[in-house]
Amino acid sequence: MKKVSVVLILAVILACQVPLLFAQDRSRVLEIKRTGQPPRIDGLLDDACWQNIQPVSGFIQYNPVNGAPASEETYVWAAYDDKYLYFAFLMKDSRPDKIWAELTPRNAFDKNDSIQVILDTYNDKRTSISFTLNPRGVQKNSVETIWKSGARIREDGWSAEMAIPFKSLRFSTASEQVWGINFSRYIHRLNETAYWTEVKRDLPRLHQMAELRGLSGIKAGHNLEIFPYAGARASRWENEKDDKLAVGVDVKYGIQPNLYFDVTASPDFSQVESDPFIYQLSPYENYLRENRPFFTEGSQYFSLATGTRIFYSRRIRDPRLAAKVSGKTGKYSFGILGALNKTGYGSSKFGVFRLKRDIFKNSQVGIYYTGVDELHSTSQNLAFDYSFNFKNIYYLRGASIFCFNSAGDNSRNGIHQIEFQRRPDAGLQLQTVFKRVEDRARLRAGYLERVDFQSLEARLGYAWRYNQGTVQRLSWNITGNLGQDSYGRQISEELRLMMFWNFFNRVEFNYGIFTGRRQYQVRSEESGLIWNGDFLKNYGGYCGFNWERGGLLLKELSLKSSWQKRGIYNKEFTAVMPGSQLSLGGNISLKPRSNVELSFGADYIKQLLSATGQKVFEGLTYETSLLYQITRKLFLSTMLLGETRENQYSFDFLAGYHLGAGSLIQLSFKKSQRREFLETEKGHSTTLKVSYLFRF
Repeated sequence: MKKVSVVLILAVILACQVPLLFAQDRSRVLEIKRTGQPPRIDGLLDDACWQNIQPVSGFIQYNPVNGAPASEETYVWAAYDDKYLYFAFLMKDSRPDKIWAELTPRNAFDKNDSIQVILDTYNDKRTSISFTLNPRGVQKNSVETIWKSGARIREDGWSAEMAIPFKSLRFSTASEQVWGINFSRYIHRLNETAYWTEVKRDLPRLHQMAELRGLSGIKAGHNLEIFPYAGARASRWENEKDDKLAVGVDVKYGIQPNLYFDVTASPDFSQVESDPFIYQLSPYENYLRENRPFFTEGSQYFSLATGTRIFYSRRIRDPRLAAKVSGKTGKYSFGILGALNKTGYGSSKFGVFRLKRDIFKNSQVGIYYTGVDELHSTSQNLAFDYSFNFKNIYYLRGASIFCFNSAGDNSRNGIHQIEFQRRPDAGLQLQTVFKRVEDRARLRAGYLERVDFQSLEARLGYAWRYNQGTVQRLSWNITGNLGQDSYGRQISEELRLMMFWNFFNRVEFNYGIFTGRRQYQVRSEESGLIWNGDFLKNYGGYCGFNWERGGLLLKELSLKSSWQKRGIYNKEFTAVMPGSQLSLGGNISLKPRSNVELSFGADYIKQLLSATGQKVFEGLTYETSLLYQITRKLFLSTMLLGETRENQYSFDFLAGYHLGAGSLIQLSFKKSQRREFLETEKGHSTTLKVSYLFRF
């Protein structure tokens, strides 16, 4: 462990010697003109408004050769009127037969030939929104919003047009607007990304934007979106029937161009995606991704610098009514959320408040409050966090969270984390993290995997970047970790070595080994978690492989495997014994046609006890899906998820037709066999849903 201590000391010394560097000067300006002849958004470039505008060009590679001229020329035109921001693009290509574009649902394509507009509407070098289009006219955006587009493949490449409503953007109320702007083009056959401005890998990308000037007298207006939906569901669960008619509504109101108010009432009961099967192999709660639009939209306003989830929206399982206000004014960004959640014994109330302030070049400080009021108890959490960026590649982040629960002792209730990082694209890599979670810390409105520990981790590594040959990037790192409980008693020590290979042919390969020892938390008679008190050896290795090929037939292949000597829990998680665990996983995506995708994936886990060789756990989880995008508006999709240990599965079928932006008719069928609360539930349901977006 002496080597680990040396790494820790070196990291702390370097962290104290990092100077501050001021912002980069922007080198390009796009002067935009008002037009009285708005273009027809069809992907053709024959509109009168483009004829008298000088396009900009001269894109510069970001990848694979950072700073080199783009391999193919790209031209961009820009104009605006009272309602829209317009862009036109001509992407020259010497091999138009190699242009790769999928016909997919909105936001679903990946690694396609594409053109992207990036807007920093507050010109604060911290926030942005992007609009991306592939040659088949499929849209993708970083924040779900409404905009128009069109694209055409030509003999000399492809062309595109965009019309972005000012109602879909958040910006200040100034009469003369200055925004940050950049354009990015991806060429799949070359695996090349190029920007209009030069974007160096070791500098924050939003600090290397151009400036958009000439916007004046624009207003988003009081943007009002009303999104009502109605549905009918027929469910059969063994001998039970549950037929239901339901209506609901989502409302979005732009109080100001930089301030939005969202409300959802009687949220959608027909969640399309079933949750994946995750084996419970430890006493810690499994984390599930949020898919509901009300909670995912604007989620950037509710994040903590260290990544701790002080607010976990899945806690609000059945919101009867929820509302939020979010936005940014000057150097301040904020989010306020309230929800009334229906529970089995009544209802609970959730409240969330988040405030961040921009300071220095690329840094922020903030406060965060979350609270939940249930039938007989309340829980409140208060946090302070910060994120400082020095000399572009140095980061210092941290947070302190305090938990206050009405039904318990509020001493030893803190969660604290501080992290220093040196993160260049190539060269010396350095990271140190200290984290402490006290034994009475509880985040009932958030997600906290485990309590009663503190750890000090240091990572030292190096990376090389190459502009030609076979290997594109090569890196290694060695990590040491020392763990204690929150009273200072040692519970773990580990040393880990990792290697990462990135090749120009889109192959990525990584592998590593680790060794150490640790204690495990087990459930006590009072159902709390305590450390088992005995150290068990913990060592093993893992490797991963990924090949993103794109194009027809094989689209992507990924494989992963690991073996480790570790502690194995019993079924009740009240004891742990020495054993070993083997994990295997993989996923393959096939593309027989550009509008059809097949995907197959599986994860296998086996656990053995060291003393007897007894197999105490073996299970396979699997997922297969089919997406058939018949036309731009009509699609079919199926998904089968399951696991072999208890023969559970979920089958989802969905047919949908897009009436327009945000408007949809969909028919879904679900059949499942899941184990809930010690009983196996079987059944199926059919749901017809119609939703329509009104925008005023």
